[in-house]
Amino acid sequence: MKFKHFVLLSLFMLSANISSADVAVPYGEGAGKVDFFNYKKYPGLEEPYPIGPASFRVVGDKIWVVDSAGGKLMEYTSSGKLVSEFSVAPKGKKAYFIDQYNMPTCNMFIEDIAPAFDEYGKVASFWLVDSISKKIINYSVEGDRISEFTYSGFIQPFRIEVGKRGHLFVADKGSRSIFTLTVDGEFINNIRWEWSGMAVAGSDEKLYRLMYVHEERKNMLVCTNLSGKVIKSQLLDVEDTLNPTLWWVDEAKKECVLSYTPASGFEGSFKVVRVGLDGVTRGETEIPAPTNVNRFIDYSNSSGVYISKCDFYNAPDGKFEVVPFRLP
Repeated sequence: MKFKHFVLLSLFMLSANISSADVAVPYGEGAGKVDFFNYKKYPGLEEPYPIGPASFRVVGDKIWVVDSAGGKLMEYTSSGKLVSEFSVAPKGKKAYFIDQYNMPTCNMFIEDIAPAFDEYGKVASFWLVDSISKKIINYSVEGDRISEFTYSGFIQPFRIEVGKRGHLFVADKGSRSIFTLTVDGEFINNIRWEWSGMAVAGSDEKLYRLMYVHEERKNMLVCTNLSGKVIKSQLLDVEDTLNPTLWWVDEAKKECVLSYTPASGFEGSFKVVRVGLDGVTRGETEIPAPTNVNRFIDYSNSSGVYISKCDFYNAPDGKFEVVPFRLP
């Protein structure tokens, strides 16, 4: 296999409660575009699924799109204007090269990003997960590489969050663990993970994750402190699920947001639900069948919730879009 990519759900259609798209990025190579690999571009491609941008983040009134294959970060206003973009590829290299068989071979693939904030609450940098080198890389918002490291326990680093005190939380699919690390890569702890998302909340950097309780056939929201000690847990009053993913916890609203496929089976859609920290469901909606993006939903208090809309199978037709989404 020429490059790594680990498939998760993303969105390529709009549901009835979504307004018009705000950010729309053309597929392709070069400035103002996001790269992609599919059978149309590379006939005979060994990878079973096409790939493109794997993540985006909403930070205040800005939206940051990851050009995962092309090795770029792109900054947009919420109205869709491109503000800046910069390369995060290894020094002196491109994110990928074309081999003798006219196939792409990745030097890096950006699986996920997370913002880090300064003491005034302003985004100062981004931490990136490069799933090829298994490195965690820090870039300033101006495009300067600040630092990078890897950790011996990484097998398949997949998702990242940054706490308010600056600690890094890296979810690794291969090791089935969430690693808590310092910005220098020093180990703090690792906690069992069931590939079911995670969230970091509060000034004390509490880590939330889902654990499946087989006897109850329900998911439990588990909260641990920075030392890894469980401080509270709550069964969620949500139907039996497949592939549940916790996206965020809003402690001010005392609720969390997760997505899942019903245990009855996949029927072309999956659900997004708001659940109170008391375990009671507050609202739910369905989202149409997805294509593959790691982080396909995000929010900020000032801009609200956004989701991705994309179709990597038919690229370069269409665009990679980030659109507002109204939670139920």
